[in-house]
Amino acid sequence: MKIGFIFLISFLSSIGFAQKSVVLSDELKEISGLQYINDTLLVAHNDGGNVPMLYFLNPTTGKILKRVVVKNTKNTDWEDITLNGNYLYIGDFGNNENKRKNLTILRVSWKDALVKDSLEPQKMTFAYANQVAFPPEKKDLNFDAESLVFADGYLWIFTKNRTEPFNGVSNVYRVKFQENSHAILKKEYSIKIGSKGWMFDSLTGGDFAYGYFYLTTYNRILKYLFSEGKFILVKQYKYNEYNQKEAITVISDDQIYAANEFQKVVGKQRLYRISIKK
Repeated sequence: MKIGFIFLISFLSSIGFAQKSVVLSDELKEISGLQYINDTLLVAHNDGGNVPMLYFLNPTTGKILKRVVVKNTKNTDWEDITLNGNYLYIGDFGNNENKRKNLTILRVSWKDALVKDSLEPQKMTFAYANQVAFPPEKKDLNFDAESLVFADGYLWIFTKNRTEPFNGVSNVYRVKFQENSHAILKKEYSIKIGSKGWMFDSLTGGDFAYGYFYLTTYNRILKYLFSEGKFILVKQYKYNEYNQKEAITVISDDQIYAANEFQKVVGKQRLYRISIKK
């Protein structure tokens, strides 16, 4: 397969934006996934070690409107959620230590979730073809992932780089969901995010809208066009403050929601509505 490899272009300016935020319920202290359903509904989840539950939110207030348990599964490390039609896909593939062998994608119907208190998910498991050690050497610590995006008929997985020394590359994998299957994913593309370290240049969430991939780090949003096997950086948007942002979802080409986890030093868990200044 053709490998796309693109570096951040140094002369691209960072575009500012206006943002409003609300504090989320303490039930979402470890929010790690966020997805836009419609103008009156978002869906979110926490990351690893929490209850396997979906939280439907009011987009304006952040108030929890409904809770739905995902049955017969465990939140080992849920990291992102994405939408295609009637289905929500949850990436249980957080892998901080790069040694997991039970990487999973879950699928549920969001319409069913609106009328039920619990759902039985469909499941598929996967492994990375290029991972041969669990964990690998420090220079190869690039099998953690926190970004799951549906685009062009595929689920796209972007890794969160933890290499030592840090090389700033996110590897990209694609898969089509098949229930009760196990996929071996080949690395198809790579993106050079930056070189400042994982606190600034590792991907923690993503979305696809209006023909573009939107990927977030803790300090900025990166907007990419995927063309001819390459991720081309179009714009980057710096957040007004630095904190542990783990999730984004795109409403329009100038409206984005983002969320950050609770952290003692940088503050409460919040939902942000961001208006991009064009």
